[in-house]
Amino acid sequence: MEEEKKSGEKILDLAGDMVENYRNLITLKVIEQSSRVGSVSIMGIIMLVVSVFVLLFVGLGFGWWLGESLGNIKAGFFIVGGAYAIILVVLILISKKMLLPALRDMIIKKIYEEDQ
Repeated sequence: MEEEKKSGEKILDLAGDMVENYRNLITLKVIEQSSRVGSVSIMGIIMLVVSVFVLLFVGLGFGWWLGESLGNIKAGFFIVGGAYAIILVVLILISKKMLLPALRDMIIKKIYEEDQ
């Protein structure tokens, strides 16, 4: 009878250890996924800021060059602004069908990615 109690306690201890180890494993996986998503988000924000500056300076340079070529600086900037407006309208029109699903799939892949 005494041995049955000891073996029962051992089983309970092992089950408790197993539950605690499983909880620790889940915690580590959540931390890993959170850090991966956080790092990708930070990198995305940095790339977005750099891209905005690149577009800004390329647009300014092209507008200035085009304006000098046309003999009217203002016209050059308005033409470049119009081109950006057309690009924006096209992006808005295709965003729901193409861009948003592609971004969503990319984020989901990054979250469930096991090995880098």
